[in-house]
Amino acid sequence: MKIMVNPQELQNADFSKGFKGYTCAEVDKYIEYVLEQYTELYREHAELEKKVKILYAKLDEAKNDQNSISATIVNAQKMADEIVKDANDKANAINAAIKSSFDDIVEKYRIIIDREQRNLFQAQKDAIEFKVGILDGYKQQVRSLCELIPLDSIDDVNMRSVDEVVESAISTAGAKLGVHTENENNEAEVDTDQSSQSDEN
Repeated sequence: MKIMVNPQELQNADFSKGFKGYTCAEVDKYIEYVLEQYTELYREHAELEKKVKILYAKLDEAKNDQNSISATIVNAQKMADEIVKDANDKANAINAAIKSSFDDIVEKYRIIIDREQRNLFQAQKDAIEFKVGILDGYKQQVRSLCELIPLDSIDDVNMRSVDEVVESAISTAGAKLGVHTENENNEAEVDTDQSSQSDEN
């Protein structure tokens, strides 16, 4: 005969809390319900054990009467079988209810994990598309600048300073767009001053 767990041990059991776990109040309420059912089963099991012991005691007392022994054994066996069957049925019902509850918990966590994995995949996809969009934008800007700015040969660019290349690019682009750079304005002012001095002389 299997030894049943004492209800006190179940009541004192401690469980760790996981990420996004169930509401403690709901879990405690469910455990209280299971504990109540199990305690009742445990009490009935103890009473049944007492009855079985009484039956065995009666069997011992009836050993002197062969006729009584046969009838008592048959009745005791029937009663014992019924007791065991009833206890097993109740235990199986409680175990099935507990297993169903835990299966529901596992399924809910599986659904949550699947949803979070899909969200993560979508976020990664959106990030990649955003980066690709930015890169395409940069490429388009470079193409636009290349159309506005005629670059010199590679050797000429290497021989010139970065400032000169930038100034040349800005000047060329400004000319196409009808905008004068600061250096061009300064050169124009110098030419005007020189022309004025020549006229005065």
